[in-house]
Amino acid sequence: MNARYNLTDFHLHTNFSWDAEQTMEELVDKAIENRFRNIATTEHLDFHKNHHDSFMYLDYGRYTEKWKKMKGRFPGLLKGVEVGEPNLHRDLYEKWMEGKEFDFIMASTHWIDGLSPVYDEYFSRYKNPEDAYQKYFEELYKLMQYGNFDAAAHITLVHRNGKKFFDGFSYENFRGQLGPILELMIEKEIALEVNCSGLRFNAREVIPGSDVIKAYIELGGKYLFLGSDAHVAGDSFFGIEAGYRLLDELGVREITVFEGRKKRLIPLRNETSREP
Repeated sequence: MNARYNLTDFHLHTNFSWDAEQTMEELVDKAIENRFRNIATTEHLDFHKNHHDSFMYLDYGRYTEKWKKMKGRFPGLLKGVEVGEPNLHRDLYEKWMEGKEFDFIMASTHWIDGLSPVYDEYFSRYKNPEDAYQKYFEELYKLMQYGNFDAAAHITLVHRNGKKFFDGFSYENFRGQLGPILELMIEKEIALEVNCSGLRFNAREVIPGSDVIKAYIELGGKYLFLGSDAHVAGDSFFGIEAGYRLLDELGVREITVFEGRKKRLIPLRNETSREP
């Protein structure tokens, strides 16, 4: 990995998540090998009744025990969680969080009326794919209205797979929906993830793309972070360097890190590196 950047990856799943295979040991070894400053495990936490693996899958005690052990090997390891639709399950979410400690809580919209936009079936529900995008952003706005978390994952997730159904997506074409979402995030100081998984899927770009990131910055947003959204060892850190280069080209000079649910900005570039 390129040493010119303070490399971080704050969206990683291990086998403490219901859909992931890699182990925390594998992640830590790879982070050390690739000279990462920080990484974060962000295990899934889901509450809706039809989810085939509910929130009961995440064993907070075992997760914390393993994280403490691995942090001893790699002090840059942070403990996070990715919560699906906490706005729809407020009581369960807030009750579950009582007495639990994380470096940051990331929220996402994965499921809409029982279907996820990462699958083709979601788009088949709508008369045209534009309606599928609009519905996704309606639900995302409700998530931001609720808040009560530190960061938002892949806010244009609908485009990761939707690209193959709809080629007309852009910030300009959806400004009426995306603008208020970004404004709410800035008002509530919800950090924006530059999710690199889009580079592995149909979108073939980070999600959100550069136009949405530019809009966030122009509106006054400053809390940006990157994540590979990896569930298997082969995908860990995939696209992170490309994400850093994009932010560098956009004039971003600081990246967000988290600790004890507090945000801190650090230089995007590693000022001690001699690499160009």
